[in-house]
Amino acid sequence: MVAYLSRLKRLLACVFIGALISFAVYLFKLQNKSESNAKGEVGESDFHEARIVDLKWDREIREIPDSLASLREKLSAKPRSEAVGEIEVFLRKGKDRKTGLTLKFGKGGKIEGWPTLRVFLLDLLLELDPEAAARISREILSSKTSADEWAIALRNVAKGERIGRNMDYLRTRAEELITTPEWQAQPSIGYLNAFDVLVYTEAIESSPLLSELIQRKDRRDLAHASFLTMDRLVQRRPLDMLTRLKADRALQESRPEMTAQQFARADLRDISQQAIVKSWLLDPSTTPKQLQNFSAIFPNNNKLISHNLLTSQEQVSGADLTAHDRDVLAVIQDWKTDPVFESRTQYLEVMAKRLSQFVKSADRSSR
Repeated sequence: MVAYLSRLKRLLACVFIGALISFAVYLFKLQNKSESNAKGEVGESDFHEARIVDLKWDREIREIPDSLASLREKLSAKPRSEAVGEIEVFLRKGKDRKTGLTLKFGKGGKIEGWPTLRVFLLDLLLELDPEAAARISREILSSKTSADEWAIALRNVAKGERIGRNMDYLRTRAEELITTPEWQAQPSIGYLNAFDVLVYTEAIESSPLLSELIQRKDRRDLAHASFLTMDRLVQRRPLDMLTRLKADRALQESRPEMTAQQFARADLRDISQQAIVKSWLLDPSTTPKQLQNFSAIFPNNNKLISHNLLTSQEQVSGADLTAHDRDVLAVIQDWKTDPVFESRTQYLEVMAKRLSQFVKSADRSSR
């Protein structure tokens, strides 16, 4: 009997120890699972669900026809939050596909060609949910993807957020895009259109960057894009930009004709602009070549009408132009009688003659 009880105790002890070990293993697995969930690790069910999403988007990519209209239709038919969520998941995975299309901007900044699927989806996001498009685009702008993506992302932030609160952000990101070496080496259509962000933000602070690129005679593409940007900034912020141009001796020496054209955009009816132009005209460092170019094109009211990423160019009416020319002609006639302009008389004569012809032509047309 004693032996039987002894064996029974040993058996119960083994069972008890085995149970303790099993319970410890269970607790260990439970703890690991909790830690995995806390760290955001994907379980089997989550992995299966993610795999389904991957397969669905892979199928969508393969089924994109020559036109992207069908994909737009599919996503637009979904509840907005669901469509935005799927696009966001796809963009975060870094996948993409070329479409064979060229990036093209239409009236009002409407995009009419998307070189990649990601560019298409970023464009569609703004249509589906501007606020979400701005938020997701800020994520895109936190890492270097492509110049085209950045250009569309900048547009989304500009249009999806309240105007005025993001100007510094847009300007600095646009400058970062423009100065990224690999994007600058082979500028895409999106890269060149991103200069319009500087116009949109009226980025007079970007003048040194534009000046540097305009002086790049080995890169006509960069110089031309920068010149157009500076020209449009002068039209929007004439006094600030002309003040900076007057102080930029390196640019004046490198591109004398271009700087003369910018001063010819000044509206001499404005006393402040009149003063900066007068100072520039009488400055001994202003060369005869610059003065010739200035007088030959003044008043420079030419407007380049184009489809841009964010901005548009308003046409000036014929009546407004005539009123301007008539008033400015009076200023020039007054300067001609001022002794301080004696050394500049020949250039003032050219300017007065041009303005007189414009006014007479307008008067004949109105009869």
